[in-house]
Amino acid sequence: MNLYVGNFWVPFPSSEYGGRWSVIAENVEQCIDILESMEYYEDYDSLIPDAVAEATCFELNPAQNYIPGVADYFFT
Repeated sequence: MNLYVGNFWVPFPSSEYGGRWSVIAENVEQCIDILESMEYYEDYDSLIPDAVAEATCFELNPAQNYIPGVADYFFT
């Protein structure tokens, strides 16, 4: 399981100051699916794969059980 941390994908002026998100997911595809399911600025969903590709990925402790999902986010 991984923790992906990236920048908000919605450009100015729709998102005035951008934002950050963090997602727990098994892989890039699952991370994209989780972010797309947020239904936040749906017109920009096509930008999510690039935001995930540019995100920082941290491998989580394999001895722990993690639930995939949004860990935290701040969008403007």
